[in-house]
Amino acid sequence: MMARARWSQRSADARAERDETADQARVVAALARLADLLERIENPRAAEVTALGRRFDDDPEAVWHTLNGNAWWAGAGSLAAETMADNPGLDPQQWRAEVREFRELLLDIGAVLRGRGEPNPGLGSWLLAFRNWNDSAV
Repeated sequence: MMARARWSQRSADARAERDETADQARVVAALARLADLLERIENPRAAEVTALGRRFDDDPEAVWHTLNGNAWWAGAGSLAAETMADNPGLDPQQWRAEVREFRELLLDIGAVLRGRGEPNPGLGSWLLAFRNWNDSAV
């Protein structure tokens, strides 16, 4: 029980030390790039990602909640799982580059979420997989 209390306090301390403005700016930039990428590969979630980036000004907590949600990180049907989609007909080399960038953008967003504390349970597995796949040129 004591270890859990220390972990919870460290997590709260880490969140308090974060630069909220910098986190938000980093994620807004990543979301804009991700939306562009999703448009290029004709992914139907492009509009959703564009809208999410624009919502930071109105309701940042809701955006953080959405970004940390199962729709982004929990198995089949999640945005993370879309990095494993079949090539929609692009040149294979271009497709590999797009998928690599897709993973890099999710790695960037995931790193911010992890730094904010209490990330989605699926986040760590995806981040590890993305790093390994990109390092191995998969």
